[in-house]
Amino acid sequence: MSEPPGASTQPFPAFPTPPLPRSPHPGAFGAGAVLPAGTGPVRSGQEPAGAAPAPRRRTALRVGALVLAVALGMGIPTVDGYLFYRTGRLDYRIHTVAAGGTGTLMNVSWKVRVEQVDTLPGSRPIKPDQQWLKIKVTRTSLNTEGVIRRGDPEIKVKHPDGRTWQAEVVEKTMPLEVEDHKIGVGYDYDLISLVPRAVAGQVQVNVIPSTIRVPLVEETVEELFKRAGTEKTEPQDQVLLFRR
Repeated sequence: MSEPPGASTQPFPAFPTPPLPRSPHPGAFGAGAVLPAGTGPVRSGQEPAGAAPAPRRRTALRVGALVLAVALGMGIPTVDGYLFYRTGRLDYRIHTVAAGGTGTLMNVSWKVRVEQVDTLPGSRPIKPDQQWLKIKVTRTSLNTEGVIRRGDPEIKVKHPDGRTWQAEVVEKTMPLEVEDHKIGVGYDYDLISLVPRAVAGQVQVNVIPSTIRVPLVEETVEELFKRAGTEKTEPQDQVLLFRR
């Protein structure tokens, strides 16, 4: 006789079963005694009604609960991270700067110059359809507040269609000590970028100034914590877009 789909004639291996719990009242059910309603003969592997779960089953339940807890624990940060990414993305405010012009944000003026070159000292040979760009970004503090806003900017090379290429800082002239930073003096970030030759004359430079404020004098740890609790956090959402 054919079996329905999914049925199996393969015998399952026999698993040893734990010994049944002993009755707290030996001899309560003697030979010929009438068993309480709902109870019947106990078969191998079957627990009597009302008996505590066997140790092996309790262990399996605990392991299953632990696996579920770990899975949920791993999943929750992933969901939270995704939601943070969705809700935490900044809506950038773009400030367009004409070719050769100067852009000013947060008491600092910025200027960008781009040069197309075929080779760089010590660089590897590039493909015929590639082009090196040498980029110089100059920042000038207009007043004391501009000096305080001395954190490094984020600099990107971007095409109007949305494509972006990496720009790497190879040298900068920003003084290490804040007391050496002068108002009205330009300090340079020198960068390089490798872009397709076909768009080398079209790509633009995006400068996102840092919102970090570095005090003019060195502060103690206590002062830093006190200021951190009173200062208003600014979003780093303003972009200077330099046309070419």
